[in-house]
Amino acid sequence: MKRVDVAILGAGPAGLFAAEGFLGSGLETILVDRGQEPSRRSHISFGVGGAGAFSDGKLNLIPQIGGDPESIGRSGAEVQPYIDRVDATFTRFGAPEQYSGEDKDALAELHKNAGRYGIEFISGRQRHIGTASLRQVIDRFYQHLLGEGTRTSLENRVQRIERKGDRFLLEGEEPIEARYVIAAPGRAGAYWLREEAARLGISTEYGPIDVGARVEFPAELYAPIERAMYDAKLRVRTATYDDLVRTFCTNPRGFVVKESYEEFCLVNGHAENVEKTENTNFALLSHIELTDPVEDTTEYGRAIAKLATTIGGGRPIIQRLKDLKQGRRSTAERLARVTITPTLTDATPGDISMALPNRVVVNLLEALEQLDNIMPGLTSDNTFLYAPEIKFYDTHYPVSQSMETEIPRFYVAGDASGHCRGIVYSALTGLIAAEAIRRSEGV
Repeated sequence: MKRVDVAILGAGPAGLFAAEGFLGSGLETILVDRGQEPSRRSHISFGVGGAGAFSDGKLNLIPQIGGDPESIGRSGAEVQPYIDRVDATFTRFGAPEQYSGEDKDALAELHKNAGRYGIEFISGRQRHIGTASLRQVIDRFYQHLLGEGTRTSLENRVQRIERKGDRFLLEGEEPIEARYVIAAPGRAGAYWLREEAARLGISTEYGPIDVGARVEFPAELYAPIERAMYDAKLRVRTATYDDLVRTFCTNPRGFVVKESYEEFCLVNGHAENVEKTENTNFALLSHIELTDPVEDTTEYGRAIAKLATTIGGGRPIIQRLKDLKQGRRSTAERLARVTITPTLTDATPGDISMALPNRVVVNLLEALEQLDNIMPGLTSDNTFLYAPEIKFYDTHYPVSQSMETEIPRFYVAGDASGHCRGIVYSALTGLIAAEAIRRSEGV
């Protein structure tokens, strides 16, 4: 059994930056993950870099995107220095120098056009690294941590966390005992962490989830918006239900990808700096909150994902937007009539309305009609939808400003904490937790 001062559970952005935060502290730190090191990774959701390393590395560099500072008792001004530190670290390990979202004239024009049609546009500084480049950046970062003395325990799936006096025991292929734990298993490990937290007596709260589809369409339709902001954040309120629907993770000339989990599969997207396609894609997500007597949004989202996976025969569903609007399933023959080629071929032609709740389908169709005003042609016959795309940000942990739970020395960070969405906010929560532990140890 390994005995350390700090065990960081999960080697995604939160875990990596937490490990960096301990460099030079003298505290013996171990980075634990069920996946592999960057050069050997085979799973999209597990391994060093987390799911973020298999994305295209969009860094949103303002406090208004990716999380809510108030949820951890901080202001945007207090969070910004952490965001800048994260950005500087990625730059140091090879992220491209250029930024998006700094052309004031282009931003003003997009704000005006969006406002004309009741669309909210959230603008901000961004950096796009690209999938292949991001993996190289993550590998350099990881090698740096190893060189500075960070210990690792990879391909070690932790099954259970036990309290052992004033220490924690992580039970897995390689048991680890630690005085502090930073739990950052990412979206893929969020459900497991929730079950462990309940057993340990850590309070959790139900929060919202986002359910929808990934939209793929000809790249030239997005080009005018891309000039203003690479990954424009657009929000609408739907006509029928007045629900919030938002775009997320836009990939100009990118790829739609499949994410496989133990009980279901989801879709996502990424873009390369070098390899380009003729298509652009983004997630279109309907915001869902449940109230008494059924509040468990995690189980609701998992039920949707399982149903969609069943209908897709173990694969995501792909459908022409035209077919969805006309109430019929897509077939391979109908898909072939579209002038663009799907970038995800491991998908089943089908009917998304059989898998997603009717309210979500109505929201998606109405949001696309609104967005067509600023992306003319979006609702044409040349648009595909892939489902399901679900963002599980639902299990929310009440924490201190330092990300510490009600159990002393047990911290949560990253997407599994319920306080962030994406690479930068995940990274800064890891830094915040590491800082707090260093302060408590006086190092």
